[in-house]
Amino acid sequence: MPTPSFDRLSLSLHYILYHSKLAPTAPVSCVSDIIKTARGFNAIHGLSGVLMFDGQHFMQYLEGPKEDVWKLLVSIAQDPRHVDFKLQHQGECAGERLFMGWSMGYALVNDSDLLGDLGHLGSLMGQDAMNKLHALVPMLDIA
Repeated sequence: MPTPSFDRLSLSLHYILYHSKLAPTAPVSCVSDIIKTARGFNAIHGLSGVLMFDGQHFMQYLEGPKEDVWKLLVSIAQDPRHVDFKLQHQGECAGERLFMGWSMGYALVNDSDLLGDLGHLGSLMGQDAMNKLHALVPMLDIA
């Protein structure tokens, strides 16, 4: 796992949290390509975070320099390997990074209800979505 380059720590740190679903035409095997690419890209750009996947739904948290986070978010939102992209929360990091040691951690979530509930109408937004992330992290086996 590449360690993120944090030489740009003096820049304002920003985070985003989003939910999406695997596109019907995308094979589940594409997730390993996503992780591999993300780890290399994020390490170079000083980004860190985690991608959770339950076989159908994604939930991803990214943190780093604001400009880089938003550029990557635009690219992710246009990626045809997922659909129903929904930005749930964003803001400035208060204090240290949540995933300091991970250019991109990955967690396979065995309970599809945990992530699937976030994609339904009335899904969690804002601080409620962040609270859900904080509740999920201790239950995850992040690799």
